[in-house]
Amino acid sequence: MAAPTVRPQHPIFSMKTPRVASSSAEALSHAFWPLFRIAISFSLLFIDNTILVVVAVLSRFRTAANRRQAAQRDVHFYPKTVLITGVGTRHGLALARAWDAEGHRVVGVDVVDLNLPVRSGGGMSHTLQAFYRVSKDHYISRILDIIQREKIDIWIPCSPKATAIEDATARQVVESRTTCRCIAFDPELTSRLIRPDSFRHFLAERDLPVLEQHQVQSRDSVHKILNRSPTKSYHMRRVKSSANEVAVILPKRTLSRTYSEVSEITISKDTPWIMQQQTRLGEFYADLLLVHGHVHAIKVRMVETRAPHWGASRMDEALATAVHRLMQKFAQKGGIRMTGHLSVRLLIDEEFDHTSVRHTIHIADCVPGASAIENLLRDARSPVAGYLEVLAPKPTEPEAWKVATTLSPTPRPSSTLVEAVENLLTSFSPRLFPLDLIKSTITVLEAELVPFLFWKDPRFTPHDPLPWWWHVHVYQPMREIWLLVKQIREAGMSTVSKGR
Repeated sequence: MAAPTVRPQHPIFSMKTPRVASSSAEALSHAFWPLFRIAISFSLLFIDNTILVVVAVLSRFRTAANRRQAAQRDVHFYPKTVLITGVGTRHGLALARAWDAEGHRVVGVDVVDLNLPVRSGGGMSHTLQAFYRVSKDHYISRILDIIQREKIDIWIPCSPKATAIEDATARQVVESRTTCRCIAFDPELTSRLIRPDSFRHFLAERDLPVLEQHQVQSRDSVHKILNRSPTKSYHMRRVKSSANEVAVILPKRTLSRTYSEVSEITISKDTPWIMQQQTRLGEFYADLLLVHGHVHAIKVRMVETRAPHWGASRMDEALATAVHRLMQKFAQKGGIRMTGHLSVRLLIDEEFDHTSVRHTIHIADCVPGASAIENLLRDARSPVAGYLEVLAPKPTEPEAWKVATTLSPTPRPSSTLVEAVENLLTSFSPRLFPLDLIKSTITVLEAELVPFLFWKDPRFTPHDPLPWWWHVHVYQPMREIWLLVKQIREAGMSTVSKGR
């Protein structure tokens, strides 16, 4: 007689229950903000529909159309066909509107990584004469096809989904097969700009002020560098250091402390250290439009947010003037190949003489490509004339502009709403309220709600309101739902694989 089969009894509350519960809670926390944004979008739909209709009716008398018609009536005006990739971004859309306002024909492209069935908000702008969606996997071939089909004169890459190397490769292909000119660096120059070592060599070859950096393999080398430059300060890190490792600052206040600090550091050929010059006055960025070795647009901004009034004094204007001169020198020494967008990181230091103190600007590194455009066009008019110089047979010196227009104020990190709530709660009793928790919650809520305020969204303009409405109520909710479904599927697949 066969023994009865004994089936294992699974307890209702197994050891895996807490893990499942924690993963479910984590999934809910990740899904909360997307669902919150979708709910806000639907709740504001009626109000925003009313705003859209009213603005559309009033925009029949828009000034942009008048400027466009005036430009087209000029007998010396020859409109160009411009391709802008990344038109779904705020800066890409701003560029498209600027070119359209000047009377040119604009073709928009979005580089997509999701198979969404709808356009982005920028793709709905009436300033576009044609619109295409391009897969990242076929980026270069599709860009070439569009340029040939639409007879493009100038291509301005603005998409953050394409790397600087991809844009450079596409430029090489496009300019070798068509008459189109591209606002992008060539592949060889791009490779030099994005690699720190080759970029420093690039600056040294052209006698440009590069940030001093040394790789040391002995304590004696450290002391030689310090003695050679007694007015400079350095910070030291291991070559293979972790992100949380604290740097050693040299020299110390006294010579004995400096020797004592260096003696405690283990330096050898097997464990080299890097000494990098430390600057005292802060870190800046210069966002540039370079065409044929000339600066045709520049924005100077301070990195640190603790200086909200940067750009308001004459000293700031003097510093911006010095940065502008240095960037013009940088562009000219780079030659006619210097055509593209560039964001250059600058470090400002003080050098002491016997009777005076002077400021010196050092070039640290740079980021070529579309990432420089967003800050370049923020609160500024698009430099259409500068872009058109790429078609000129001979490079020309750009016209002088006011220094104040090159200054980009640093936004204040704190919110007026957060400050008001904090003052209100502290007036009662700070012990009754967890101020840090309330402040962080209000900051997050404000960041989530600001995109729904049309007067704060650059996608909204009175003469072209549809991109804002479409982004808030169609494209963004669809994208949120698409990503949520994708996450749920991936979570389900990972759960099944773990169960096996």
